[in-house]
Amino acid sequence: MSDTTPERRSLQRLLDAVDASAPDVVTRVAARPAEGRFFGMLSGAGLDDLEVALILVALAGRLAGRATLSGQDLVARAAGDSASRLRALGLLRPERRLVARGLLVPEVAGGGALEAHSATWRLGDVVFRRACDVFADAPRESRPDEPRPYARNEDLLMDLRRLSIVYRQRAARLFHLDPWSGTGLEAHDGPVELVARARDEAARVLARLDATRPRTDLPLLALADEHALDLDALVILVTVLFQELVEGVGAVDAVDLIKLVSENEAELLRQRALLRPLVRKHLLQLEGGWAGKELTADASLPQGMVERMLGEPAAIDSDARIDFHAYLSRLDSSDPFFSDLGGESGDDDPSAG
Repeated sequence: MSDTTPERRSLQRLLDAVDASAPDVVTRVAARPAEGRFFGMLSGAGLDDLEVALILVALAGRLAGRATLSGQDLVARAAGDSASRLRALGLLRPERRLVARGLLVPEVAGGGALEAHSATWRLGDVVFRRACDVFADAPRESRPDEPRPYARNEDLLMDLRRLSIVYRQRAARLFHLDPWSGTGLEAHDGPVELVARARDEAARVLARLDATRPRTDLPLLALADEHALDLDALVILVTVLFQELVEGVGAVDAVDLIKLVSENEAELLRQRALLRPLVRKHLLQLEGGWAGKELTADASLPQGMVERMLGEPAAIDSDARIDFHAYLSRLDSSDPFFSDLGGESGDDDPSAG
């Protein structure tokens, strides 16, 4: 992408103004482009000049190493006078566009102007990604028209792992909890953005599954066909698998697995019995719950399921096990790769996330 790109030039000028603490940032914002990967998204959200100025201040702060800003600092840097700062605080209410769309994310949800002033704010991840795209050295490669079939069981496992992470981020935002806290996978996007990304990622995985022939060559697909497992069931099993192998967690709350594959409360109610077929087929086991209340139980993989899903023999030598766990560690230590979640699978898919 050339340095002469109008969107890049405009964004650079505005960020320079923010960095220099220019008092007329809002006035300069009025001359911004209406189109492009970054400004087009802001235009689509219907943001006015002051809202865009707040976004730019949060972006400049994140780029300078300040992942969070106080509301006081945010409005003081975006607006040049007291009246404009008061209006900016009104724009940070939960029902307004910036917060409702997840473009700016408070550490603690809710509250009015007083709370917005003292709150800690983060830039939405979607905004940061779009800004990075504007300054990328080359345009993002388009994805191939035809979905790529899965050539290896590992490729499928890692795509399902990525989908599980997107689902986990969605569940944390929609249901206001994160049972997997401390994993470095927390998202700073709004619910609309997270639901859309989850749907896009699921559609991509389904397209690749449909394109994969023969399916018996991949142990996980053979297992899915044998038991008529849909995508949600596969995500549940792979989530529990990686909790055990990578994070050392032997069991997951059954209700959290239902939340994992639900994108709203109505779907949560419809999917409440989703684990029963997996238990009947001995693909998942539930322990420790109240009698007749399966969602109060802990879910784990039965003995032998790990080897079955990985396509490994029941016993493998110590060197092979060490190599495999080193492979998992390398994958899971790449937090930026996973948190960007563009839906690609490394060497298997040439698209850049």
